[in-house]
Amino acid sequence: MSEKSEAVGVDRGLETAASKLKNLGDYERRLERAARRVDEEMSEHDQASLVIYEAALMQGEWPRDEVREMVREFRRTYDDPEEELTIPRVSGLMNAEGPEWFFGDEGLRRLAGRLLGQFQHRVAQYNYLEEREVLRRWADSYDTRLFIRRRIYGTEPVVGVVSGFDLPRVQFLRVAAGGNTLEPTPEVSGALSALGLTMTDEYETLAAGEGVALILDLPAPVVGAMLEDLYREGVTDFPEPAREEETPVEPDPGETEGAD
Repeated sequence: MSEKSEAVGVDRGLETAASKLKNLGDYERRLERAARRVDEEMSEHDQASLVIYEAALMQGEWPRDEVREMVREFRRTYDDPEEELTIPRVSGLMNAEGPEWFFGDEGLRRLAGRLLGQFQHRVAQYNYLEEREVLRRWADSYDTRLFIRRRIYGTEPVVGVVSGFDLPRVQFLRVAAGGNTLEPTPEVSGALSALGLTMTDEYETLAAGEGVALILDLPAPVVGAMLEDLYREGVTDFPEPAREEETPVEPDPGETEGAD
């Protein structure tokens, strides 16, 4: 099979999956719920430094709710109306404090320090932008997308070069930073499989999820949230898309008149 034929097959698969999703009887309700969830999460991700800190904690084996609560507690402890929780300040605090802010894991503490340092350099390059905007631009930049699309995110010059920070956590950071992408979680993969798509790894799950979002003309994080909800609820029965009826081809009058 040629590369062009394979691409057409992939596109049709994505279109079919998107159609099945949109034809759900409660699609609008699910869309609204997913959008609300994404908005709520983004409201908590207002500080660039804490987004980076949370992404580092996510590299551990701790439940997401516990990670989120640890970040909230850090904010409550060090929040100061006269001194923002900037990347340099949070980096300094973490250098001074022990590993208790990392569930006692010294490795996570070092990882957070490296990530904060990488973005501190990034912010310094764009000192006319706020930290949160620098983070968002990184998440959505062409270069970041390209490194991931080519499966060489480990050489991406900002977070890719930080050892021990894997692709799912990179994607968590991109979503939390405001990027138009999603996390290739097992739940997302399971829902996409139920929609008829075949993925062999996290890269293909990411590409499929973003492809469905593009066809639906929806933000990828919202589609990711919808897919996760469908998987958790065990939804596997999706309505088949309507088949397009073939329009009969009318014969050319000139051809029929000339025929014997």
